[in-house]
Amino acid sequence: MQMVSFAAWRDGGGPHPGRRPAGRHYVTLAELLVRLGSYGLGLRWKARMVDERHPAFARMVQASADTDTGIPTLELLAMEAPHLQAVDGDFEGYAGGELVLTFREFDSSSWDVRTADAWVLGEIQRHYPDARPMTADEWDGTN
Repeated sequence: MQMVSFAAWRDGGGPHPGRRPAGRHYVTLAELLVRLGSYGLGLRWKARMVDERHPAFARMVQASADTDTGIPTLELLAMEAPHLQAVDGDFEGYAGGELVLTFREFDSSSWDVRTADAWVLGEIQRHYPDARPMTADEWDGTN
């Protein structure tokens, strides 16, 4: 598995230039899921959060725990939580029961991504050019 990390807060108008005033925006889980395109549609998700400050996160965590296979991507996107700012959470993407991707939100300041899929890493680095490689020790340190 390879890992990268990038800032959760971005300068500029966000993923839809021209639709919001220039400034800073937070990269949400929903934005990351959309960046995966058709690759992400086949995944099912499990969520774990250290601090479920908003009831929507508690509902998402419970929904992902209620099933052995996780929440399909489109169902996850239809929930409220992926569109909110997360604090310290792991969002694990499974394909055919195998863990293939983890998005880790760390302290509302960064997103860490772990996957063996080179295409996913390339997409993350294309959309978030500040993404830098992480070591296994750094990954473990954000848990």
